[in-house]
Formats: sequence, structure tokens, C-alpha cells
Amino acid sequence: MRNGQLSNNSIIYFVTWKKQKRHVEFFYDLNVFVESYPRYVLSKISQELASGIAVFEDEDVRIEEREIVTAPKPDFAPMFFWDLRYDKIDWAGSSTTVIQRILERGMPEHWNELKRFYGEETIIIALKEKITYLPDECIDEASLFFNLKKEEMLCYRRKQSQPKLWR
Repeated sequence: MRNGQLSNNSIIYFVTWKKQKRHVEFFYDLNVFVESYPRYVLSKISQELASGIAVFEDEDVRIEEREIVTAPKPDFAPMFFWDLRYDKIDWAGSSTTVIQRILERGMPEHWNELKRFYGEETIIIALKEKITYLPDECIDEASLFFNLKKEEMLCYRRKQSQPKLWR
């Protein structure tokens, strides 16, 4: 843990106490473990873990060094996804849905977050080939923001091809 936050790839120490069933602890820092259990020596544990074997073990404890890989997430308020379980969203797999929703309901700062997270190329591909509907005002704003002609956007072409009702 650096500066109180997990990076995209962090190390965690998984401590299993052998004589106590199901007693497991997690530590982000071996110093904290050694402070909590003074009979263990930091240098000895560190040396064994650094030897390429990600395990320290004695008769009482097994300490495994494990990497936690966290998937990056965009910085969007959960209110944009009121109908979904926000913590379960597959940001990569649902990119078209996320992009469409943020374009429809977001402000320019949210659109900038889309660009930061997905990259402008992914958004442009979604606009040209995948997003089938956006409100008219959103089409206008997106074409300006992403420097596209409206005619390049799938949602605009679909609207133009649909017959208008007589009034």
C-alpha cells in the first residue's frame, strides 16, 4: 500500500495460522505484522520472501505474498447507473453501454472522463459503429466534442433512414 491507496497491482500478505482453524489475516505491510507479532523478525521473513519463493512458513504460521490485481475503473457517479449494480459493472465489456449512457446524461467533464478511461478512438468507434440511439441534442454536442460529422454517427444515420409520421 502506497500513500494509503492500492495501486493497480499491490502486494498483500496472506497469513494463515496453522493451529487455529480458519484463522486468516491479511496485511498490506510486513512491518505491521511484525509489530503485531513481535516473535517474528522482519528481516528473516523478508529474506525468505525475497528469495523467489512467495511463502514463509514455520510450525505456527504460513505467510504468502500475493499480488492483488485490481481492474481500473472510471470516475463516474453511481447515479448514472441507477439500474445496475455499480460495483459489478464490467467497465471494459460494457464500454458501448457506458459510453452511450454518459454521452446522454453527462456533462463535458464526464465526457472528458470517458476519453481518459476508454480513449477517444474507442468512443469514436462506438459512435460510428455501435451506438444506435442518442437524442438529437446529444448528437449535435457529440459531433462537435469529438470532431465528427453527424453523418458519420450510426445513431444519426438510423434516424435519417426512419420514416417520419405525418402530423
